[in-house]
Amino acid sequence: MNKKNYSIFFSYVNETQKGILHYISFKFLCLCLYMIGFYYVFLNNSSENSSSEIVKNCNIYKRNLVQVEKNNKGSKVKESLKLKKEDSDKSIDNVNDIKYNEQKIQENIYTINNDIENTNVKNERNIFISSINNNDMSKNLTEKELYEVLNSLEECPSNEDLRKIWTNTLTVAKGGFDDIQKELKELIQEYLDNDIYPIFRCIKGKFGYGSIWEENIFRFYRTVANEEVQYSNDFYRLINDEHTLEDILKFIYSFLEHFKTLKKELQEEHQKQLLQKIEQKVNK
Repeated sequence: MNKKNYSIFFSYVNETQKGILHYISFKFLCLCLYMIGFYYVFLNNSSENSSSEIVKNCNIYKRNLVQVEKNNKGSKVKESLKLKKEDSDKSIDNVNDIKYNEQKIQENIYTINNDIENTNVKNERNIFISSINNNDMSKNLTEKELYEVLNSLEECPSNEDLRKIWTNTLTVAKGGFDDIQKELKELIQEYLDNDIYPIFRCIKGKFGYGSIWEENIFRFYRTVANEEVQYSNDFYRLINDEHTLEDILKFIYSFLEHFKTLKKELQEEHQKQLLQKIEQKVNK
């Protein structure tokens, strides 16, 4: 009986222990599963967060990279523009240097030419002064040469030299009167060629066309001679009194201009008178 009860009790104890073991094993298993699940969820969240962080970092990196590229491009563009501007400035400077050098060359050429021209004028003046000092009046100056000599004077010459200069001035001023005489004569040459005056000095109290011409040209040159004498007297009075180089030049220039005007006036006046007298002669 006791053995039987003991066996039953022992069996119950064994069953109880097995139940406890099973419960503990089940509890451990559940705990393990919970830990595994928790760890899985943790890893999954970590992975997602890590991926999100990686994506975020990648985006930031891309933005930074794009910004760097933009900055690099901007820097390169600025550098390129700067280089182009520097090249342009250098080109402009080079062009300006070339223009400046060309201008300097032209100025030097102009200066050299002026020096040569001034030297030639001074040489001509010296030759002329030397010539008049030696009383060599065989070579008369042209109008251009006379003006060059007058313009080159730096101080007033002596009265003797001024008289010789005046002689050349008169020669230049009277140049062209012979041409006027020829032109006037050509106007009535037809009448002069058929004139009877050379054979008979008078026919029925009438003189020929030659006398009309001679009278006209006499009055022409008388006017010129009177002007020459008047201006010469004024010039000699000027140089015998106190005078400056400016006074001398002013007088000579005004005289030359006056004689240019006189030539035109005399030609017009005597041409008109000559033709009128010829017409009157023909109509008689």
